[in-house]
Amino acid sequence: MAGNLPIKRIFEVPAFTTPDGTLHLWPCFHRSPIFTAGGHDWSISYYPESIYSSDSIDLCLQLESEGAGVTISSSVALLDPTPSLPLFKLVEESPPMELEHAITSRSTVTHWVPKSKLSAVPVGDRDSLIFVWAITILTQTPMPVPKPEPMMPVPEPELMPLPLPLPEPEPEPMMAAMPEVPAEDVAPPSPVPATTTDVAPEAKVPAADVTYSVGGQLFHAHKVVLATRSPVFEAQLFGGPTSTAEASQAPAAAVEVDDMRPDVFEALLHYIYTGTLPATEGEAADDEDASHQMMRHLLVAADRYDLEGLKLLCEGELARTLGEGNVAEMLAFADDHYCSTLKDACVGFMVASPAERMERVVASYGYQRLRLRHPLILVDVLEKSLMFRKA
Repeated sequence: MAGNLPIKRIFEVPAFTTPDGTLHLWPCFHRSPIFTAGGHDWSISYYPESIYSSDSIDLCLQLESEGAGVTISSSVALLDPTPSLPLFKLVEESPPMELEHAITSRSTVTHWVPKSKLSAVPVGDRDSLIFVWAITILTQTPMPVPKPEPMMPVPEPELMPLPLPLPEPEPEPMMAAMPEVPAEDVAPPSPVPATTTDVAPEAKVPAADVTYSVGGQLFHAHKVVLATRSPVFEAQLFGGPTSTAEASQAPAAAVEVDDMRPDVFEALLHYIYTGTLPATEGEAADDEDASHQMMRHLLVAADRYDLEGLKLLCEGELARTLGEGNVAEMLAFADDHYCSTLKDACVGFMVASPAERMERVVASYGYQRLRLRHPLILVDVLEKSLMFRKA
């Protein structure tokens, strides 16, 4: 294992400690968004009751990349929220394990942790347990590629007699030479118009073959890249299987995109070409609200173009912004756009909140709108709250 550095991933599970020191864990299944580590996609799941012991929990690391083969070792630690103490090891580094993910099966590493160990580190004011999963990639083995079946021998064609040579045609009369045109009278070739935004280096090459007009700004891209990442773009550009209002538009010199801001479409193209969200490091505190609004618009755009990976990334970013003042409004937004991951995060935040925090949530303007527009969600919140308090 020398030379292989572990890749650490934080996984947060709602929990709280009562004044008498009793730890209460989240009583429902909880799963992280899919993340990338060592060139493969993974997810982490939490089960409140282990299959090995009722006094333990199960933490499962699942390989999500189809057709992948990898050998790893892993360990799990608990982070002190203060952080005045070092990481508290829950599971020591495991021996090497070979994982393979075929289309019909998924490979999972399961670590079970006694609940008594979890009480060693206080939860503090975070109302959650912060697990640190360290993954060490030892070897990566590509899945075997099936050998192609041997081709049937092709019979050689029968030899046909050569035709008699045809008489040579008479030479055509020579045309008069065209007069030379002075160099200053020759118009230079028109350059390929550059995109008005810096979406990705690939979007500026001359091979770009489609242009989108968004709010008066032009964005150049490649049809094959867009169609590969989005079935909606595939339907729009090549007549794919998806049937939407936009799919009926025929690709033109500039495809108009309505009801979307230019910066949102730019971020959408950034994800399509790079697989990541645009960098947001270094933003000022007063720009946080604008960043949150941008992430909402980008999630709606991801839903519009059926980019499930981008939608999950946006849900994860929005889940990190939850607070007393916006959790109810975010829950309504998640219900409107069928965001199950964000919805579970909002419900978990409300359920695990102390009584005084929940009172402030109920007094917020967003909660009043939630009660009028989405009353059935509150039934789900109430049921999970009762389960959480009984646990």
